[in-house]
Amino acid sequence: MRIASLLLPPGILPRMAADNEEAAVAALAAALGAERPVDVALALQDIAARERKGATLIPVGARCVAVPHAATRACKQFLIAVGTSPEGVPWRPLRGGRAHLVVVFLGPPETHSLYLRALSRLARLCEVEGFVEGLLAAGSPQEVIERFAAAEGPLGEFTAAEGMPSFCVLGAGHGGMAMAAHLALLGCRVNLFNRTDARLEPVRERGGIDVTGEVQGFATLGRVTSDPCEAVSDVDVLMVVVPATAHRNMVELVAPHVRDGQILVLNPGRTGGALEAAQVLRERNPVVRPYLAEAQTLLYASRVTNPGQVRIFGIKNSVPLATLPSYQVTDVLPVIRKALPQFVPGDNVLKTSLDNIGAVFHPAITILNAGRIEDTHGDFQYYVEGVTPAVAAVLEAIDRERVAVAAALGIRALTAREWLYLAYDAAGKTLLDAMRANPGYAGISAPATVAHRYISEDVPASLVPIASIGEMFGVQCPATRAIITLASAMHGVDYWAEGRTVDRLGIRGMSVKDLRFLIVGAEPTPPAEGPVGGASPPRAGHGGPAHTDKEA
Repeated sequence: MRIASLLLPPGILPRMAADNEEAAVAALAAALGAERPVDVALALQDIAARERKGATLIPVGARCVAVPHAATRACKQFLIAVGTSPEGVPWRPLRGGRAHLVVVFLGPPETHSLYLRALSRLARLCEVEGFVEGLLAAGSPQEVIERFAAAEGPLGEFTAAEGMPSFCVLGAGHGGMAMAAHLALLGCRVNLFNRTDARLEPVRERGGIDVTGEVQGFATLGRVTSDPCEAVSDVDVLMVVVPATAHRNMVELVAPHVRDGQILVLNPGRTGGALEAAQVLRERNPVVRPYLAEAQTLLYASRVTNPGQVRIFGIKNSVPLATLPSYQVTDVLPVIRKALPQFVPGDNVLKTSLDNIGAVFHPAITILNAGRIEDTHGDFQYYVEGVTPAVAAVLEAIDRERVAVAAALGIRALTAREWLYLAYDAAGKTLLDAMRANPGYAGISAPATVAHRYISEDVPASLVPIASIGEMFGVQCPATRAIITLASAMHGVDYWAEGRTVDRLGIRGMSVKDLRFLIVGAEPTPPAEGPVGGASPPRAGHGGPAHTDKEA
């Protein structure tokens, strides 16, 4: 990462007019807010609180560079604004002196180490002869960016400080591209893996991903590869971001290369994902002990807009994450939250599986809008226009069945309406009201065809296991079964035969007690070699996540 790559013309004010430091900071914060999602009032409040602890000033000969900054929830990525003033802005801590260059740093707390590196880079640039004078002479924002780029050329990239985990994102689709870009912009070292090269080529050629929307910028990546060994061998966290129907194949590919103590996360696990992944790891590499986790849903609402480009429409406020066995969440979560604090503790993988809201939304909305999708090729807003009162009534019926299945296992699942409030702050008296109150859904188009993962993934990997588990424990799921039947007829596929039934999950005939013991890791006692991601903890000498034994 370089300062020049973080600068945008609207965030640069050459020869700004400001009578005092408050006016200068306010002008720069407003300039950032006009271009990026920034709560300007909160940013100014947090900068003022930080400045009261002591101003950050860099003397450069007769000039002075002021760097007001704050770790703040006012924004979702690290941002820099630059203002120049050849005459100088009166700056109180200088006791009558003036600041000639004002550089505002803003970033969420997880980017703190990144902006410390950026601050160190800025201080080093200020030592370059003529750098500050050149910025003060610049007549346009673009010229300021060019002068930063020229001065940084010999210095190369900077990354986040030690202690930040490194990641490999497995999958270069909508979610994988969003996650890789977001993590890179947070300052993490990120590799990107995809099973085929076609999607990787434009990213590899440019060295990263262009991202717009909730976060924006150019995200520089590490390795961009279709070689699983090269992708995963030296990272702390493996983020699997592929359709659930591809989980088995993806875990099979990386299983020979996974190391003790690495963290493997399914984003999301859908329903039963961690159980399936544990079986694959046990079959393919029975002696290794990674940590295995699954997210309850995907962190992002996103779309790949062009080759090498992704738009992030929304980042959820919180996503539960659970491990298999459940007690290992205390090892896994602190590592991931250093970069992605949106992940919160999930009770266990049964709860994350049954809090699978995609099971409620995706298949039914797609099937009930099949005529419109085929007629318009998806030219309508999927969640906004595709969910009418009648469609919402079906969604609520499916949601009630899902919650009832969870209750039969002793689990209190979130309703879809509760989930919308927790994930997006979207509230409403009905599910329809809550969905329409969610700004993250605005602008998301419907799929162009019904031959889409909203059916081919969410039916076999979400609805089938919910209905199958419900059947085993005496919970009737007529609305869910109706959608599965319609999906099978529509695609000409027997999703009951292909889906994650209780037989495929290996839980046929278990009691509620048996199943819950399996999930928490209390019993049954594992075989001597121990299941990967199963009930036994990592082997001696690998009691913690990978990053604790090496620099990130």
